[in-house]
Amino acid sequence: MSESGSVDSRVLAAVAKVFHRDPSEIGPDTRYVQDLMSKSLNVIELTAVLENEFDIDIPGVDARKCQTVGDTISLVHRLVSK
Repeated sequence: MSESGSVDSRVLAAVAKVFHRDPSEIGPDTRYVQDLMSKSLNVIELTAVLENEFDIDIPGVDARKCQTVGDTISLVHRLVSK
């Protein structure tokens, strides 16, 4: 699997875990608030899971800007490549 495919699938798996959804229900266009009924606690939990999964630090301001799973995937790609 390519590096980017691995990151994408790991982010999707983390989102599915935090929101208690089947990974097949989650895609890059999935919106946190409208589709997953996200609350601020979910953002904090997802941030912690992703930080542990990828050994990165995600600034809270950046995490809160993510409105879709695709936004989060892009953010993680950017932070992993630093």
